[in-house]
Amino acid sequence: MKQRVGFARALAVEPEVLFMDEPFSALDVLTAENLRGELLELWLGKKIPTRSIFLVTHNIEEAVLLADRIIVLGRNPARIRADFRVALGHPRERNAAEFLLYVDYIYKVMTQPELQLAPPAAAGRLPKSPYPMLPHARPGSIAGLLELLNDRGGADDLYRVAEDLLMEVDDLLPIVEAATLLAFARSHRGDVELTAAGKAFAEADIATRKMLFREAALSHVTLLQQIRHTLESKSDGAMPLEFFRDILEKYFPANEIQAQIDTALHWGRYGEIFNYDSEGDRLLLRSTSDSLTTAPSVEH
Repeated sequence: MKQRVGFARALAVEPEVLFMDEPFSALDVLTAENLRGELLELWLGKKIPTRSIFLVTHNIEEAVLLADRIIVLGRNPARIRADFRVALGHPRERNAAEFLLYVDYIYKVMTQPELQLAPPAAAGRLPKSPYPMLPHARPGSIAGLLELLNDRGGADDLYRVAEDLLMEVDDLLPIVEAATLLAFARSHRGDVELTAAGKAFAEADIATRKMLFREAALSHVTLLQQIRHTLESKSDGAMPLEFFRDILEKYFPANEIQAQIDTALHWGRYGEIFNYDSEGDRLLLRSTSDSLTTAPSVEH
């Protein structure tokens, strides 16, 4: 509330330029996100006469989320390492490939000062991805969240859940996003609620959970749909995993490709959609008769 009052006092004088130095850094994740949204709403809706906002931040995602122009400063001696415009409209999606391209570029500028890198606008944008970003959460974590919500009557405040689990909210968010993507949960304004499918999963035995997870993944996860379809089209039901890495290379920054592959492997193996041969780095189709049973696996 003190931070909101600080914003109100700054805006009340109708400044031509609003200067902000780490305005969201001392806040919890949800409050910071709400304040960013309120600031953007005032700015984009032209509800304030301010002509420019100058923001100092160490949060790379925050800079890409808010700014139309970003200046990256180096140190020893202090100097401008990069100065570029963000060619993205508002609102911006954190999981969008173009958003991640800017984040990846800034990270490289800050950590690899010897490299001469062109900003994303000059290097060209990644094409829009047909593959929704997979939140980096394992099936066991998703199951644990659903069980917890079921024990609490099917819904709870996200901040309270994180506090009870001794977790940071931003560590819990990928698990919530994964449950939402699979249609096991709904999330709105800091609250998370089980769907009927999520309740059925939370109350099911292990074999039924695998079946429900498989159905949800193949219904809502484009990458797993394509993997399954590709394996089914092969006479031997096998495909090098490198094939799918090459597909994702077109749509995701280099540092995100393996993370997406790893998450797809966790989800696909748990739902018994395919097996993974680590020695050959190949995916192997599981037939309907083999799936969702206790049959031995060729996974290594």
